[in-house]
Amino acid sequence: MRRIYKAAAVSTVMAIIMSVLFMFSASAASVKYSVTGASGTKGSTVTVSVKLSSDVQIWGANVSLKFNSSELAYISCAKGGLVSGGSLNGGGSQINFSGMYNGKSGTVFTATFKILKDSGTASLSLSSTENTDENGQTYSCTASGASITVTKPVTGISLNTGSVTLSKGGTAQITATVTPSDATNRTVKYSSSNTKVATVSGSGKITAVGGGTAKITATSGGKSAVCTVKVNVKQTGITVSGAKDRTVEEGATLKLTTAKVPADATDSYAVSWKSSDDLIATVAADGTVKGVKIGSATITATSNGWTAVYNITVTEKTSDSESESSSEDTTEESLATESTSAESTTAANSADNKGKKSNPIKRVFNAIFGKDSGEEPKTITKSYHYAMLALVGVITVLVSVPVTALVTSGICKSKLKKKNDRDLFGQNRE
Repeated sequence: MRRIYKAAAVSTVMAIIMSVLFMFSASAASVKYSVTGASGTKGSTVTVSVKLSSDVQIWGANVSLKFNSSELAYISCAKGGLVSGGSLNGGGSQINFSGMYNGKSGTVFTATFKILKDSGTASLSLSSTENTDENGQTYSCTASGASITVTKPVTGISLNTGSVTLSKGGTAQITATVTPSDATNRTVKYSSSNTKVATVSGSGKITAVGGGTAKITATSGGKSAVCTVKVNVKQTGITVSGAKDRTVEEGATLKLTTAKVPADATDSYAVSWKSSDDLIATVAADGTVKGVKIGSATITATSNGWTAVYNITVTEKTSDSESESSSEDTTEESLATESTSAESTTAANSADNKGKKSNPIKRVFNAIFGKDSGEEPKTITKSYHYAMLALVGVITVLVSVPVTALVTSGICKSKLKKKNDRDLFGQNRE
């Protein structure tokens, strides 16, 4: 019996201890509530959430959200997914919830407001009385409030100047004014539409980089203002370019182009052209040069007092139309044709070599024009041909006169001898 009583006593003590521990642990439990913040502008709507951050099943919950009705206008409220029962009422300057939820952390309810303030903050105060579970156990509660930040938007931005003119390397400072003066975000950002012309710092300092025009834009709160920057660069020269060999045939054309120095010069740019000898080569207003006759000329381009020259040589036309210049001068035509053939084909070279062996006059011409030695054919003018023909004629006359005299003398001697022989033969017969 003593053992039974002793065992019962022990069980009773253990039950009492467990009950005390349970009560202590239950009373020590805490339910935590909080409300999320938000931000918006005057007239906009915002929604906040009241949340539970403790995994405790509550049958009797009481939570209140208070606000200033002059700062926030109540629109609506709704139970969260956490709630399985109870009531939610809102209006005036307070929203009340009482009921139960399923013991999981989550949203108890949401609330939507319209912002009435211009700027600053609108406070949200959250409170909760003691909560109980299904056994009537009471839990202590903590609740933390929040605030809604009211932002005041930028309504406009302006610059102290709308245009700036600078020389290359120059600087200028522009200043932006944001309205209203108490706008929440008044930060100004600057940008350049062409950084090769002008750059701008974060404080609005403009630096001229190269000739041209650029737009500097100041932006704040979605609003912007523009300043046009013109950078002037003086012209310091002009260049002219065309074919590398600087030659053009008679009747042919060559296009010349110019470039200003420096390339980003902003002076009004116009070019005039002039030839040193229009009888040799002409030049059009667009820089097109035409070869007129064999010779050399200087083409000059002028812009804003700066000049550049292009020396050009007009060469003989190499087309077959040269043969039409003289239908009677068959020797010149033949030589020109043979010269062209000698440069283009091996067969023509062979024919030309035969001509050299069979025609001494042609060989003299070939030697004079540089073909016998393998040189490039010399440039031949008509006057030069005529001079060579005259020289050949003179040589022919000089050679033919003594030859004719010798032949005539021989004939005369022969006739005289025959006569003497006849006379002698007649005397002997007598």
